[in-house]
Amino acid sequence: MFKIKFLPYNIEVEALPGETIIEIAMRHGIHINASCGGAGVCNKCKIIIEKGKVKGEVLEDNFYKACTTIPYSDIVVRIPVESDIDRRAILQKTKKRASFLSKKIDKLPESPFQKSYFILPSPTIEENFADWIRIKKSLEQKGILNSEINLNILKKLPYVLREKNFEITLNLYYDPRKDRYYLVDIESGNTTFSNLGVAIDLGTTTLQVELIDMNTGKTLAFTSDYNPQISYGEDVISRIEFAKRKEGLKILAQKVREKLVFMIEELIKIAKRDLNEINLISVAGNTVMSHLFLEFEPKYLREYPYTPVTTEFPLLFARDLGLPFKESTLIQLAPCKASYIGGDIVSGVVASFMAEEEPLTLFIDLGTNGEIVLGNKDFLICASCSAGPAFEGGGIKHGVRATSGAIEAVNIDPVNFEPMILTINKKPPIGICGSGIISILANLFKVGLIDKAGKFRKDIKHPRIREGEDGWEYVIVWKENSGTGKDIVFTEADIENIIRAKGAMFAGCQILLESIGLTFEDIERIYLAGTFGNYIDLEEAITIGLLPDLPRERFFFLGNTSLEGAKLALLYKDILLKMEKVVNMMTNIELSVYPKYMEYYVGSLFLPHTNENLFPSVRT
Repeated sequence: MFKIKFLPYNIEVEALPGETIIEIAMRHGIHINASCGGAGVCNKCKIIIEKGKVKGEVLEDNFYKACTTIPYSDIVVRIPVESDIDRRAILQKTKKRASFLSKKIDKLPESPFQKSYFILPSPTIEENFADWIRIKKSLEQKGILNSEINLNILKKLPYVLREKNFEITLNLYYDPRKDRYYLVDIESGNTTFSNLGVAIDLGTTTLQVELIDMNTGKTLAFTSDYNPQISYGEDVISRIEFAKRKEGLKILAQKVREKLVFMIEELIKIAKRDLNEINLISVAGNTVMSHLFLEFEPKYLREYPYTPVTTEFPLLFARDLGLPFKESTLIQLAPCKASYIGGDIVSGVVASFMAEEEPLTLFIDLGTNGEIVLGNKDFLICASCSAGPAFEGGGIKHGVRATSGAIEAVNIDPVNFEPMILTINKKPPIGICGSGIISILANLFKVGLIDKAGKFRKDIKHPRIREGEDGWEYVIVWKENSGTGKDIVFTEADIENIIRAKGAMFAGCQILLESIGLTFEDIERIYLAGTFGNYIDLEEAITIGLLPDLPRERFFFLGNTSLEGAKLALLYKDILLKMEKVVNMMTNIELSVYPKYMEYYVGSLFLPHTNENLFPSVRT
């Protein structure tokens, strides 16, 4: 077997016969930007072979494609900055998270997982009834009726009861759907102080995890990192395709579970607590991510008529998934509505409280699936707009994720057309992330360098506007100023991708409104959810026609509502019931079969729109 050394990590591993560089990296947990999951079509898995013999496809400037390159000797591989995945930036980019708990919840936690301390009367010859009956009677005195116990706890019951002379702590889980408590563990003595929970946003791109004291509701620690499944596909479709490979589904499930365990262990160290104190894990993710986490077959989510295995997930023991927590640690997942309206959206709607309030609200999650929900306490209608990965840098020539050196904001001088840029962490620019993509497009349009169709004005002569190898483009950063040593450009093809993505979102909103006979003017509030939504400039998003041109005071940036909903489900026993209610209230519209969707979509493929009356503040 050949030895493969990866730089700049200085990690040396062994390759199996016939393995490509991307397969070797995946197997050893070394991240290379592989948007297409190794299918060979995204051209983003660039590597440099510094030493040794290989056979593979060569890109420009002597870069090789990791997904098609096979070593034929011991080699040294360098992963360039644009192919690397930087974790540090995503940790810093999540500091502005909104907290609904502080705004909306004013009562102490009443978690579905409760620890109750009892000093039971010792048995006597007069009262020698069964140990379990003794416990049930004590629970009934606290108003807990119809409690249930499992075989494993019954087996250890007599020993634990007598270890500290019938002084015990009962670990109880309340199922609101059955209005019943389940005894999931019994501990000797008073352990009520030890009651931790974990809230997880199981995102396609990002995992966010919060460690919570379920007695007080206090956040003890928070962390965020990329979903390691990125190495097997940037979006849910490519991951569904990867899952079709031999052991593919098992690999995807294993990778995300391992990463979550690692992140939780990090939080435990930060909080100086013990892993055995974790009693409940609350997970919110889209339907595909939930399926992959549980190792459910996902392929029918993509095939007509788009059928999930389930949208309601059973309560699990963490050990059922092979997770190294104590035997009684439970996992609950937020329910989903449909194949592409998942638990993250249901969780977000509950966290935003829009389904409990009167104002007509439009909830928008600006991500790959582009989910939207319209409604209030009386009704909810929803749709997935399939915006694609453009808002996260996918399908953009120099698009990158929100990492150090990513261009996040641009301002172009209207006179000399020179750009001023802002990068994450003020590092040398390596590419353009989602907020920067919206910013550059809005600026090109505002200063007149592109027309309403997104085409460059050929009559304007400027060194930054040129015809490149992929068509006309604007040079944002010259190579001598970039972190990659190459020009960073924004092309007409990039513009087309963004216009299609924003057009899908806007047309989806139009369809939801039309389906109930309303217009944009009827919307009282617009909630922008997701971490990405926190970083876009509202005026720029309206300028390109991504968001409706409404009074700005109607817009609210909510941050990661999926994580907030998962956290609420840890702390309040009625939240899962509210999630189920939201699912039942929702009417899902499949936009692809809706008669007018294509008409509205085509109308949205201009800047900001073919109907200028929809965007009075953007008229040029």
